[in-house]
Amino acid sequence: MNDPVHEKRTWWGGRRRVEDRTLTVTSDVPPALLSTTSSGATVTPANALAIADAWACIRALSDAASSLPLIAYRSAATGRQRVSDGVLPELLRRPAPATTQANLIGQAMAHLQLHGNAFIGKFRGDGIVEQLALLAPDRVTVELRGGMPFYAFRDGVGRETILGPGDVIHVRGMSTDGVVGLSPVAQAREALGLSARLTEHAARFFANDARPSGILSVPAGPGVQDSIDNLKLAWEARHGGTANAHRIAVLSGEVAFNPVSMPLEDAQFLEQRKLSATEIARVFRVPPWIIGADAGSSMTYANVEQQALAFVTYSLRPWLILIEQALAADPDLCPPGVYVEFLLDALLRADSSTRAAIYTAGLDPITGWLTRAEVRRLENLEPEAEPAERAAPFVPIGAADD
Repeated sequence: MNDPVHEKRTWWGGRRRVEDRTLTVTSDVPPALLSTTSSGATVTPANALAIADAWACIRALSDAASSLPLIAYRSAATGRQRVSDGVLPELLRRPAPATTQANLIGQAMAHLQLHGNAFIGKFRGDGIVEQLALLAPDRVTVELRGGMPFYAFRDGVGRETILGPGDVIHVRGMSTDGVVGLSPVAQAREALGLSARLTEHAARFFANDARPSGILSVPAGPGVQDSIDNLKLAWEARHGGTANAHRIAVLSGEVAFNPVSMPLEDAQFLEQRKLSATEIARVFRVPPWIIGADAGSSMTYANVEQQALAFVTYSLRPWLILIEQALAADPDLCPPGVYVEFLLDALLRADSSTRAAIYTAGLDPITGWLTRAEVRRLENLEPEAEPAERAAPFVPIGAADD
């Protein structure tokens, strides 16, 4: 019996035959690749959010994406129309119980930033898709069979379920094999590891801060080791930690204290922290000012507006297009002529004076492209009330005969 999935297929008009191939690739990165970095820190998608700069970048993208309305449209001869009925609008509004559109999109964006992939599972009832929910990327393995992707999903107790291409919507980030996306966390683990180590170094510095800091010298003699141990415990109890910083040190006996000074500034610590934050912002393609990092120039109203536009255009929009096209390519959700699109105007809304100027030009009777009803809808205003029917003009008796 022929297996339609594994049968040999032809292309280029049958002049060339392509052999089947089976390629299994996990969506997550092998543990050996993420064991340790040069800085000694272990970086994985599971702990990357503990790095403050990575958290800030991922949250900025996730929050921005989740704040955008995702609208369903149908192509029409005169342009396009919003789809307000059917399964798709309802799924976009309420993908699953206790899940909103913002929850689904924000989580999908977080998965893309951490793993490079987002897997949206389609849950059916009587053959109809009733719910959409994200699958944990680290539990999904993608297998290519005869050119078609299949997804092996492992639940919390280790049971594996094979899902076909009709059961999963795969949003894939930048890829080198065309099967799964590359994890930004795995690819930039060295930069993230350095940031984690810098944060840990700062925490340990303040946790172990003993002022005055230096070397205690005890003369050699019988029982000197016990004296050293007791002195160390007493010193740390009295001067260890930021709460005891700058307390007066009192020494008795033949004990000498030699202060040692090495401020963090001398070790270029603060500069390294700034560089690390900028590096991570570059990894996630987020403007440094969004995460509070040094942007390298003074911020004014004009350039902040332009940088906000650049964030939407170059940081956010490429990810949004991946999500839009993955949803639009699914025949269960989007039949021919139907597609989805994020409403970017929610982020790019201009100030009131600029909008007024645009609307004035758009309402021009000759060159305009807008109507009053469209302007009111853009401003989220109620439809304009229909003018009351005018009373018939008074006509004197006999005037109609003239």
